[in-house]
Amino acid sequence: MRQFAPLHIISGYSFLKSGLTMKKIAKALESEDYFALGLSDDAVLYGVPEFVNILKAANKKYLIGMNVVIEETNLSLYAISEEGYHSLINISLAIQKQEFDLKYLSSNHTGVVAIVETNHGAFKDKFNENSENLQAFAKYLIDFSKIFNSDFYLGIEVTSKEEIDYAKKVREFANNFSYECIAFPRIKYLKKDDAIVMNIVTAIANNETIEEKEAVGQEYFYSVNNYAKIYTPQEMDNTIKLVERSTFDFALKRGEMLHYSKGDSNLELKELAYTALKQKGLDDKEEYVSRLNYELKVISDMGYSDYFLLVGDYVSYAKSHDILVGAGRGSAAGSLVSYLLNITEVDPLKYGLQFERFLNPYRKTMPDIDVDFMDTRRDEVIEYLRNKYGHDKVANIVAFQTIASRQSIRDIGRVYQIPERHVVLLTKLLTNPKYTLGQSYKYLEEFKKIVDSDDYFKQIISLAGKIEGLPRQSGLHAAGVILNNDPIEEAMPVSIDFNDNYISQYEGVYLEEQGFLKMDFLGLRNLTTVARCLDLIKLHHPDFTMKFEDIPYEEKEIFELISSLRTMGVFQLESSGMKRAIKILKPKEFNDVVALLALFRPGPMDSIKDYASRKNDNVPFRYVSDDLKDILKETYGIIVYQEQINQIATKMAGFSLGEADIFRRAVSKKDKAKIMASEKDFIEGAIKNGHSEKVAKDVFDHILRFANYGFNKSHSVVYSILACRMAWLKVHYPLEFYSSILETSASTSDTKFSDYVNEMKSLGIKILSPDINKSGKNFIVSDNALVFPLSSISGINDQMVSHILYEREENGPFKSYFNFAGRMYAYKLTETQLIKLVNSGALDVLYPSRASMRASAKSAIQFAELTHKEDGQLSIGIASMLEPAMNEEHDIPLDNLDLEFESIGILLSANPLTYKKDLLAANNVVSILDAKEQRNSTIAGILKNINIIHTKKGETMAFIKIVDE
Repeated sequence: MRQFAPLHIISGYSFLKSGLTMKKIAKALESEDYFALGLSDDAVLYGVPEFVNILKAANKKYLIGMNVVIEETNLSLYAISEEGYHSLINISLAIQKQEFDLKYLSSNHTGVVAIVETNHGAFKDKFNENSENLQAFAKYLIDFSKIFNSDFYLGIEVTSKEEIDYAKKVREFANNFSYECIAFPRIKYLKKDDAIVMNIVTAIANNETIEEKEAVGQEYFYSVNNYAKIYTPQEMDNTIKLVERSTFDFALKRGEMLHYSKGDSNLELKELAYTALKQKGLDDKEEYVSRLNYELKVISDMGYSDYFLLVGDYVSYAKSHDILVGAGRGSAAGSLVSYLLNITEVDPLKYGLQFERFLNPYRKTMPDIDVDFMDTRRDEVIEYLRNKYGHDKVANIVAFQTIASRQSIRDIGRVYQIPERHVVLLTKLLTNPKYTLGQSYKYLEEFKKIVDSDDYFKQIISLAGKIEGLPRQSGLHAAGVILNNDPIEEAMPVSIDFNDNYISQYEGVYLEEQGFLKMDFLGLRNLTTVARCLDLIKLHHPDFTMKFEDIPYEEKEIFELISSLRTMGVFQLESSGMKRAIKILKPKEFNDVVALLALFRPGPMDSIKDYASRKNDNVPFRYVSDDLKDILKETYGIIVYQEQINQIATKMAGFSLGEADIFRRAVSKKDKAKIMASEKDFIEGAIKNGHSEKVAKDVFDHILRFANYGFNKSHSVVYSILACRMAWLKVHYPLEFYSSILETSASTSDTKFSDYVNEMKSLGIKILSPDINKSGKNFIVSDNALVFPLSSISGINDQMVSHILYEREENGPFKSYFNFAGRMYAYKLTETQLIKLVNSGALDVLYPSRASMRASAKSAIQFAELTHKEDGQLSIGIASMLEPAMNEEHDIPLDNLDLEFESIGILLSANPLTYKKDLLAANNVVSILDAKEQRNSTIAGILKNINIIHTKKGETMAFIKIVDE
């Protein structure tokens, strides 16, 4: 059988122009014995890494290409060498910069083969126009043939009977003018039945609707035999020859870590570390000197000195510019060098943290120093890197939004105008968002039932399955950044954003194998909250000079607050599940919090009760071996941390710490072969160290039981520091803490907001209604209370808030209702906005009756309009003496509260249940929020809404909305 390589595969990475996911391309390889495959997406190389991995897994060759349009001609350009790959990289960037033309192509085509689509674009148009004068048509191709010479092919595509004659004419032309033809069918979907996918993705892209559920098309994978019926033997052979000509190997490493030091980076790192060791007074302690020498040697031998210097530099920049940086993150906190360079704040020897968990000679993957920055200023640090090292040395990392199962149904619903209730019915039954539609049908019984109940639903899911998994658009990785020693566009395809900053065309998971070091700059909202809190404290307490790193985290009051469950707003400790864990564990010191964060995860959570009973009640327990006592003493015989597994392997089996970490990784995975090999090594090592086989086996089984549960202690320690520092701020400066947390972490529509308010009330801290003469853009501290901000009033935009604050600052407090309307009319205050302010309570300070102000709103705006047509200053002065007509009988308290709730999402001016205090007390009524944590509790509130529905069984069911204060 003749061999064939489909080269013109257009994947889903040509967004919404194809129905092919990489998984579907892999399926085509499974079902057909193609010699190789070629990828050619439109102007980008997004899909290359995934495509290459698929071909390698199938032990097949590949050709990497890209579709471009030049002079209205469709060309597909393929790299047949390393130089060709770089040419494609350059062309992709030139297209984005709108610099791509024939002149550019003529100087950037080394190592590239070009195939012109004869069935599309200018070629077909001009060929048909000049069918009687092919000599004239030949002139059109001269520019391309001059550039590529023998590396230029005419791509033959036959998709219908009518095109057979057209293809014949193209072949005759090629023969007469010495052009080489190649079989070149476009492939955009997997099977013949998938043709409709092109109509669907086009409709999604253009925001259109369609009616047809089926379509006819030929852009799918044929069998090799069927291709042989359409194309000539030479055309098919040319696909094989082209693949065999290619020497391009994607697996080469093209990235290189940025060189921070112009001199000897190893020496520079050593000098910085030893200077810091002396400054911290640790240079006379043998364990620190020995640990530092060991770390420096490993770092130097592995070639990572520049890496530490780079990270130390940008962390230093952030801290020197008041950009809050976390105490550390992940296993990097186990490094003494990280501590000495001020990358982390944790002395690893004090807490028994291991360097090998972060970096060791046995580790094949690159190190990973992730850093948390306050989320509002993270981008400033990345911009610092661009300015220091050059924009061409720094790139963000691409991330792709794919069409997941629920979204695929929503998209089909919109395209086919399916009733919303049917779309909601189907998507609500997809209770596990990680499942594909196929998995949901297999594992979710209710979903399967509805799909099987009617061909109508089955067709919806069938259509949704055709687009599920397709990339929809590109975006940015939340944190990842690349720093490269050479210009990045010379080593990897990049996209550019609106500021001409680079974005990698490859996702983070593929960068390391290309030699690029990914650094994670994570934005952490909690650090922004702390920064805001510190600013407020300094504003209200000028003698406060403490910096973030100076905030204590081991004071007794911290653990009293945590144990009292007043943890709303405290990093990692505010969820209801965590509160239940705190209630059991009763943390009394810092190490308890470290253990708590490590234990509060699926799996380890089962050990919380054992841990607590051993810690708090002195419940006796037994060590599997006496050799484990020193290692597991701090966690009461329970393996909580990954580092403990490493210590056990070192002490019992004689592993080095580096070998021990590789052992830990192996037993943590569910690979039976690796587990068996690890068990053999551990038991042999333990027997050599004088342990019996039985004890060695018991200890290994103990490790295996906890291996999946073990947590990175370094990470737990540094995150516990942030949690405890936030708790300290909350203990000592509660008003500033709550003000900052409400400003940065919750809106009134968020259920968390109610949780915060509930906790504040339990502490006697009040939130006052908005006040037009006091409130700002954010919560402010006033009279031992918090004043609600103007920016959180529904219908009052940020611009109007700024105008109110400016007017108040420039011309003093507002004196009356009409005075406010008159002064703010110049800033385009509307009647609707005026009423919103009235309803919120913000104007209560100007007049006692909200109903009267609402009734007078139109008059106030009309008066303001008149004053600004005549003598503005005089009339506004008169407005200060005007007041609305008092109409107190229309001030119905519950109506006012209803409108207040709509306006600010909370009731602040009054409690509608106050007049029922005795009844509430007699029935032990609790708030709605507290009822979430209690069984068999009684709540009271205002009935806002009843929604009665009928179930499938015909039973009546009601949803009731109740609101308390």
